[in-house]
Amino acid sequence: MREISAFSSLLESADYYEVHLQKNHTTSLLYANGVIEHLQRSTTQSGNIRVLYKGGWGFVSFNGDDYPRYAREALASARLAAQFQKESFKIVSLPPTVQALVTEKQVDPNAYPLEQKIALVQSYHDILTHPSISRQAVTYRDTTTESLFLNSEGSRIQIQKTFTGLSMSVTARDGTLLQKASESVGQYGGMELVLGLETKAETIKKRALDLLKAPPVEAGIYTVVLDPRLAGVFAHEAFGHLSEADFLAENPDMLEVMREGRRFGPEILSIVDDGSIPGLAGYAPYDDEGVPGQKTYLLKQGVLTGRLHSRETAWKMKQAPTGNARAISPRYQPIVRMTNTYIEPHDTPFEAMIEGIQDGIYACDYLGGMTNLEMFTFSAAHAYRIRNGRIAELLRDVVLTGNVFHTLENIRAVGNDLEHHGGLGGCGKGGQSGLPVSTGGPHLLVTNVKVGGV
Repeated sequence: MREISAFSSLLESADYYEVHLQKNHTTSLLYANGVIEHLQRSTTQSGNIRVLYKGGWGFVSFNGDDYPRYAREALASARLAAQFQKESFKIVSLPPTVQALVTEKQVDPNAYPLEQKIALVQSYHDILTHPSISRQAVTYRDTTTESLFLNSEGSRIQIQKTFTGLSMSVTARDGTLLQKASESVGQYGGMELVLGLETKAETIKKRALDLLKAPPVEAGIYTVVLDPRLAGVFAHEAFGHLSEADFLAENPDMLEVMREGRRFGPEILSIVDDGSIPGLAGYAPYDDEGVPGQKTYLLKQGVLTGRLHSRETAWKMKQAPTGNARAISPRYQPIVRMTNTYIEPHDTPFEAMIEGIQDGIYACDYLGGMTNLEMFTFSAAHAYRIRNGRIAELLRDVVLTGNVFHTLENIRAVGNDLEHHGGLGGCGKGGQSGLPVSTGGPHLLVTNVKVGGV
């Protein structure tokens, strides 16, 4: 990437500015029902300049190299925006950072022949094939990103990250009854992440076929055990988004609800967001404002102790930035986003968790759902009945609904078996969808959960 010069003179009247340059090398492939539906290799280059002037932001994204023009346009936009600000604000300043990082990978996807990638995807597709499977699909993607960040504080951060992932999905059919099962892996690393997934392919095929024969759950109020994936998704969707400071700044009522020092759960419950964990899908050693990724407790021993910040929201709330200003690409301005959000493990083994349950539900993985402020609805990918302290029959159509805060209060045990999960999907917010994040947690035991069904 070309070094950029002369910004200090072009933008000397700005209160703050930052520059992003990024180059992506991507290979993506979709193989479904015996046909390659998508195959693409691409190299893209883009960037942006963001300027703060007397409380007004100016932003220009580009894929050319006329940097002086872009700088002038960004500053002009910031000056115009400042005229319409109801109140001026600043951002939290930080010492300059000069850093160069490269994520680790064992098998470089860029050195792995395309023909072998196609053969790998086809091999998983063949495992998924069955007469009762109406659609089987395998998606592969690797992206190597080279980024450069500069700002008016003197920071210069270069990062090269390689993300590799693969997802497998099947739809089983019996007449009009359809059941789906899927598996997705994806995080920072190389081809080693997507090799050797034959057992996972066999597992999801069997699960989809078994779900065709499984009875639907009976609606009612149950004691429920969430597996680590569903527990992590619950923490992300139901509590993590409520902890994003830009959302709270725009919703004074929720800011009062989410006040620091308030108890939301038992002492055994702690929820964390941490962008500094290497390898995980939400790994952000520096966010898109040059702030280091760090461990932030949202809940600590059941008490709300923190929230996620950009430099702007941190200044407005008189707190420290947390490294959570992120954008999916230089086309977008950074907004407050999660990274790796998870529930910390405690001390209860899974076997001990279920042995006292006479009649309950073991809900696994995540099929879909929605949140509306403190209310949530989640569909488990599959579930099992718990009878007399043992895992019993497979169940389908398990939907969990309720109030986030009541559910947190009803957590009775936290497992000792933390798992993180990323994948090819991502988080969506503010028109920016597909941001890499990971969710995680141990098993959770929750009482008085409303479960929809027949």
